[in-house]
Amino acid sequence: MAVREGDKIKSVLTGKVYEVKTFKDWVVVLEALDGSSQVWTEKGNLKLFYETVESKEAVKAARSPAIQKSLRSPSKVVLGFP
Repeated sequence: MAVREGDKIKSVLTGKVYEVKTFKDWVVVLEALDGSSQVWTEKGNLKLFYETVESKEAVKAARSPAIQKSLRSPSKVVLGFP
């Protein structure tokens, strides 16, 4: 996958849309469009876990309140300690 700074890509695992902020050696910094998070990943992971977002509808859907709420809601984690 060939991406440049400023391109929009979507995680195939979560559906969250990110903007490519910077490339540094083998590291890529991604920032969520809603500003809620940043991801540092290797360039090689882009072709495995992300896809380019071509349509403005996909970017608009990523900004919708329903999707943002579902991505921000904490998951319940239960830890068992002896």
